[in-house]
Amino acid sequence: MKCRLLQPPTTSCVECGAPMTAPVELVRELLYYRDMRMIDRRDWGLITAFLAGSSLALPILAPFAVGSLIALGVDKIRKLRRRGGIAGISLPPPLPAPGATTLYGIARRFRGTVSSLIDEQHVLLEHAMVKDRHGAVLLRRTETMPFLLEVENRGPVLVTGVTRVKPTSLLSKKLVVERGDPRLERMGVPTEFAVAGDLEIASIFADGPGLAVTGVLEDESVAELAFHRDGGNIPTMRGRIGAPVIVEDPRLIAAAL
Repeated sequence: MKCRLLQPPTTSCVECGAPMTAPVELVRELLYYRDMRMIDRRDWGLITAFLAGSSLALPILAPFAVGSLIALGVDKIRKLRRRGGIAGISLPPPLPAPGATTLYGIARRFRGTVSSLIDEQHVLLEHAMVKDRHGAVLLRRTETMPFLLEVENRGPVLVTGVTRVKPTSLLSKKLVVERGDPRLERMGVPTEFAVAGDLEIASIFADGPGLAVTGVLEDESVAELAFHRDGGNIPTMRGRIGAPVIVEDPRLIAAAL
């Protein structure tokens, strides 16, 4: 998982387009995959047991049994260290798609909402990241529903598809989570995984603070809007693989100017 995004089964990441991804349902099997090389801990255990038993009849094999026991111990320590935690990564910021436009407005509910990981409140979009003590990203998850961006002097714009939130103090909360935390389980992290750290959750609520939304603006026909809009045509920002719609605090853009 190049960008550590937990997602349903897919051949490529829905956000960054990386071809090597691991769906939530297969993470356990992938991490516990075992080949048949003789350096595996179980094989060393069998070799050690065989040599130890044989050395009773053939004392000449005793030194080999001791050496095999040492190798078993070293291999066990090495694997325990390797499984002690997931290495964090530095997550690069999302890049806008070519021809992208930034619009400012208020998010409005369209079709529905999703439940927040924090308190199951109804939100339009939520991005959760687990970081280690150094600030590196361990795992993350995005839940989203299409929503309308009410732009002043322009009207509504439909925001849908792959969406990425840039966390800020205005939009996000930080919590400490330990292994087995129910919020990690709701993210899709198996309970037996030793994942712990700072959980950073950025949530977008309907009728909440103003947003800056960046994406490619196109006209689309939406069936739900055909009843009161000619043909249901509406300006749309649709995030696609490798080119997500970026949602952020408008103050970040103003500070960069």
